[in-house]
Formats: sequence, structure tokens, C-alpha cells
Amino acid sequence: MHLMESASLINASNHEPVKSSVADNELNSFKRPIAIKTAQDQSYILLESASDYMSCLIKSLTEPVETIAPWSLTRSILEASALSIWIGNPNLSAEERVNRSLALRLNGLQEQDRLAKNELSMDGPPKEQFIKLLNLAEELGAETKVKDEIPTKLGTHFPSTTDLCGSELNDSKAYRVLSAMAHSQAFAMQQLGFQIIGPSEDDSERFDAEKGITNISIAYLCQHAGRAYIRALCARLKYFGYLTGEVVQMIRKRADILKITGKEFRYCIWS
Repeated sequence: MHLMESASLINASNHEPVKSSVADNELNSFKRPIAIKTAQDQSYILLESASDYMSCLIKSLTEPVETIAPWSLTRSILEASALSIWIGNPNLSAEERVNRSLALRLNGLQEQDRLAKNELSMDGPPKEQFIKLLNLAEELGAETKVKDEIPTKLGTHFPSTTDLCGSELNDSKAYRVLSAMAHSQAFAMQQLGFQIIGPSEDDSERFDAEKGITNISIAYLCQHAGRAYIRALCARLKYFGYLTGEVVQMIRKRADILKITGKEFRYCIWS
């Protein structure tokens, strides 16, 4: 099974959880099932985003190989995977899942509002959307903070992406490296996106370089991207009751290729 074909494990179920799975129990017991369904959909959309970036990463590392774009693509995979897990963690209580869902929805409205204020051609979210989300949070008994009738916090604190990559993937160090490349930091670009080919013919104190990426770097990118994606995928499968022994063995074959074994593999499959 190719990792990029893993979506078939979810799509084949028509996005319906196995009876008596964590996801099924939450839908049947939570006082407002649509709030749980919203959280499930948020997590899945993020997993799809990670999958899309994975597809692009594979293409970028296939001849002719790109040397800079793969770092940003891997960063995006970590971001989407971490956030998908933050919402879809199978070990969360239903209440905490909904709290995180509310925080993510509020963050989305806030980002849309900030963007609209800096882009004259874009409309921001109407105030009514903030009020509607606030009313929902209050109905669910979630923690709220309000300023000038607009919520500033719903459910729980929304963490930074660096913190998410640390808490959900235990990979904040790699995320910082990837961010340096995504932000085109010279020190990172020179070491990871280019290769020195020798002293400059025009200046003995300078070196000539050309775009290049080492096999070690390619392995690094594939391992961190694959690790994040597998953990996010397995979170979804376990939450919905599809992470069977047979499925784990299918995933293990690909994880072995990426050198994701032992404790690292058990971490990825939530074991």
C-alpha cells in the first residue's frame, strides 16, 4: 500500500465510523452531535491537505528534482498533520474535541478578518458569524472570552504551529529547520538548497555554488513528512475504528522503507 493510497481506507467507509468506535460513541452520546461531526470534518480536511502536499513532495523529489520547494512542502505536511491530530486525537474527550474545534473555527474567522483589513478587495466575516459561534460555545458550556461583543477565546487556547508540531508530532526542531527554508533564510538556503562546487575563479575568498540537494536531505524530508502523515492518518483510523492489525501491517511496510521503526513506529500508530 502506497501512503498516498491510504485515503482509500477512509473513503471506503463513506466517512462513517465503525460501530462502538470512539467516533461512533461520541456521535451517539454528545448532547450536540453536529458539533462532533464538525470537529471530525475539520480533522479530515486537514488530513486531505497533508495528503495533497505529500503528493506534491513526491513530485518535487522526482527527476528533475527541486532543491528548495521540498522543504516548504514538508513544512506544510507537518502543519496540516499536527492540526489534524490536535482535533482528531483518538484519546481526547468529546468535550475537549469540541473545545478545540471551536478554537480552530474562531482562529479561522480571526485570520479572515485580519486578511480583509489588509486586502481592500476582500470582505471580512460579518460580526454575526462571530456572535453565532459565541452563542454556540455558550450553549455547549465552553469557556469564552469576549471584547466589544466579539469573542477573543472560545473553548481553549489555540496554540502556535511550532507548539502544535511539538505537542502532536514531537517534531518542533524539524519544523524550525523547515521554516527557515520556507522563509528563505540565507543560512539555511546556502546549506540545504545549494551545494558548493569549488573556489571561485574570480575571487579566492569566495566559493561557487549551484542548486543541489543531498541524498541525506532527501531522506530527512521523506522521513519527517512520512512520520507526520502516518501519525495523522492513524489517528483518524483509530478514532473511527479502522486501525486493525491488517491495516497496521500494510502501513508498516511503507514505514520500514522510511526507516520509521521501533518506538517511532509505535508512536505513529498510537500504540
